[in-house]
Amino acid sequence: MNQPPENWILVFKSPSEYEVNIVKAMLADHDIVAEMISDADHSIDALNINREAALYVHKQDLDAATRILKQSER
Repeated sequence: MNQPPENWILVFKSPSEYEVNIVKAMLADHDIVAEMISDADHSIDALNINREAALYVHKQDLDAATRILKQSER
């Protein structure tokens, strides 16, 4: 994230990094930059119980990102 943390807003979270990456790609298709933050330990996968990955967008893209996510739920 090349912006100050206060400029990024949580838009999506999931226990699956795979799912978060799909949403990130979907937003990228609409020219929205998103960054994933995960609390998973990639070196010991068995410890990743109840972990979540979160996807953040710049606050100026929040409305567009939310609209895209709602459209994809249909």
